[in-house]
Amino acid sequence: MLQKPLLPVGYKLSDGTTIQKRVNRVFFTEIYQLSNGCFLYLFTKVKRHELNTTSSKHQLHRIEIGNQEYMAVVNQQNDEALITKLIEDLTTLKGLDAVAGMKELKKLLIEQVINPLRAPEKYKKFKLSLPNGILLYGPPGCGKTFIVRKLAEELGYSFIEIKHSDIASPFIHGTVEKVGKLFEVARLKAPAILFIDELEGLVPRREAVADGSQHKQEETNEFLMQLNDAGKRGVLVVGATNRPQLIDSAILRSGRMDKRIFVPPPDRLARKELFSLCLSGRPHSETIDYSKLADMTENYVSSDIELIVDQAARRAVSEDLPEISQELLIKAIEAFSPSISLEELEHYHQFEELERW
Repeated sequence: MLQKPLLPVGYKLSDGTTIQKRVNRVFFTEIYQLSNGCFLYLFTKVKRHELNTTSSKHQLHRIEIGNQEYMAVVNQQNDEALITKLIEDLTTLKGLDAVAGMKELKKLLIEQVINPLRAPEKYKKFKLSLPNGILLYGPPGCGKTFIVRKLAEELGYSFIEIKHSDIASPFIHGTVEKVGKLFEVARLKAPAILFIDELEGLVPRREAVADGSQHKQEETNEFLMQLNDAGKRGVLVVGATNRPQLIDSAILRSGRMDKRIFVPPPDRLARKELFSLCLSGRPHSETIDYSKLADMTENYVSSDIELIVDQAARRAVSEDLPEISQELLIKAIEAFSPSISLEELEHYHQFEELERW
């Protein structure tokens, strides 16, 4: 027997449609038929702060009943199997929305990568080239791999991730053969992002390679050949490095990996989110001032913040405290310097000034 419905027949939504009847109640979700033929899914356990309302493709409604607030979505179908997917869509950040902060970086990716790939004819009309390869460079621990995964998710592309060590071979010409097969797999899965971490290991500067390492130059030549026009075959090649100055300059020429994007340490908003994520699942004070913690950790990378929270947690355990407090976190911050120095950041900025788009 169905419980009493939360919404009565005739209840009017903000868009003017009304409830005709309740159809069912499944998984803490009430399903109502609306006057326009659509269906309202009213979630009785999902709270507004848990929803990704900024980029949701669903039509959201906030409904107040007594002192309670409920969230609901309108869908054209009455399908109980949709409920789990709807909740997942609404509560899971996907694509670049999952990257906290980093507004300028995301803006650059949208303008220089995502928009051209989504509307290629518009760019070709003005004789603008489409992205063929991208190099993400910056200090370690700044989330380059995570950002590329979310870029693939944003585009709806297949994602292939490797490091140089994954295709290294003890046999002469072995790596050359593996590079060719790697691009072949990427083309079969197109549209795809082929992500190569620690790119400098695969394609080091050829002038720095010893004379006896002819096979290393052959590997670079093979990569260059495969990279040429990869974008026309639906493969976006993305490399990541902490040492961009060690990459062969031919890789960065026009039509290859000519889009070079600096990934800096997390900005203030990202640092706030990182503290929240690292504290999630651990007993911690509800009065923690994330803004203050973010202000105290400028130029700290993601791994630094994780280390700070770990240290505060260890201190709470050793002192037999019930939770991680603001004071413990501040003491941990004061005990650690950022793992990236200002001199190292300046080194990356010097490379940034050499960019040619």
